[in-house]
Amino acid sequence: MNKIPAQAAMGWGRSRPKAQPLQRIRLRDLLPPLAAVAVLTLAHVAYGAVQPIAALPLSGLLVVAAIVALLAAGPHHITIGMMAGAGAIIAFAVTGLAGPLHRSAPHLAVLFAAGAIWCVGYIASRHRRALDVAWAALMWGAIGYCAWMFILHVSGAPSGENAILGAFATPANASVLFGLFALVGMSNVLHIIKQMDAEALARSRMIEQLLRQGLAGILLVVFSLTCLSIAGSRPGIIITLGVLVALMWWDTLSISTREHRGIPMRLASLLAPFVAIGLAGWGVSLGWISDETVVPGVGGSDVMPNIQRIQAYMGAWMDSPVFGHGLGSIGVEGDKVMTLANAKAMRVPGDAHSVFVTWLVEAGIIGLALLVLALGAMYTRIFAALRSRRTPRTFLRLAVMAGVLMLLHGVTDSSLDLPSAVWLYALLLGAACGVATGRRIEPREDEE
Repeated sequence: MNKIPAQAAMGWGRSRPKAQPLQRIRLRDLLPPLAAVAVLTLAHVAYGAVQPIAALPLSGLLVVAAIVALLAAGPHHITIGMMAGAGAIIAFAVTGLAGPLHRSAPHLAVLFAAGAIWCVGYIASRHRRALDVAWAALMWGAIGYCAWMFILHVSGAPSGENAILGAFATPANASVLFGLFALVGMSNVLHIIKQMDAEALARSRMIEQLLRQGLAGILLVVFSLTCLSIAGSRPGIIITLGVLVALMWWDTLSISTREHRGIPMRLASLLAPFVAIGLAGWGVSLGWISDETVVPGVGGSDVMPNIQRIQAYMGAWMDSPVFGHGLGSIGVEGDKVMTLANAKAMRVPGDAHSVFVTWLVEAGIIGLALLVLALGAMYTRIFAALRSRRTPRTFLRLAVMAGVLMLLHGVTDSSLDLPSAVWLYALLLGAACGVATGRRIEPREDEE
């Protein structure tokens, strides 16, 4: 019978004998990821850091955390990809291709900070216990943020104010962030379930261990889905449920299809991928057919708002197809191509409501190609590691499904212009790439 190794407490390390005492971790390995998580939580509280007054200082703090992490880990942790990414962003700014600095500076800072927190996640994942501690801090920080948002909503309920929806520019932004939270919590819960199955625990102990080790994951799933439902984005709720079903099916496939499993579980395992695809398709189609940001009534059109925006912004892109109009130019270019026929669709928050259209207008074919190339290189490494039996896969699957969630929203109802969500995704992706690399660093006995 196939067995899943009982890994570290949070599931990202290799298995070790129970008799082996826990090794201490160096403070310098622990502080940078914890600092990055604290800044990330602060970014959530600061309305996602959408305003330059919040994006610039928070980006600076994330860059400082990355520098400290690199200094603590040593120069051998600096990869060619890190240098190429930093060099590309700097060259983009210095050559003027990013556009005027007064407009592009916040966006450049957010991009550089995304690379910085990616580096923090990458380095933390090379030390098993550093990632475990940072992962726990990430979940509890997200729980605190969700609880705070829920309290604000309840306190404003008598006046009819939706505090959660009011904290975001669009319902899609709320859906992206709370959807990522739900994936993070569910991944933790699924790991505990696999661990209990590998240890063949008695049923009486399974609930106790799940509540004891997976409490943070359970609370995060409950709070994030509650906040998501309060935000009220139907496409966001359906897309998130579809991705959650896909993650649950994929991450438990090895234990749900064993010969001794009952017919209901085997049937659920067979139907789950179709349910996930159906929900995802339903959510995407709903987002295209009924735009939540466009109020029905006077000024409407028979053409779907997303189609109107794509037609208008593609005209703007054709004026500068190779290098684009510069970061932060999507609003300015949108005003230029606005007409009486498409004004209602163009004036809603969220600009193009498509990450690909936004990047084409602002960075052109070159910028979009570089973005796709960078993400493609990361996911190539992750999928290669998924084929290895020796690599812990829970975190890799989480990064893949987080990418799916970002992609579905990115082509449906969001330009992914919420910096805190982008930084959270970059942290998950960086940690997954570190796990995929596989050369973990364990503390030596003389460091205890």
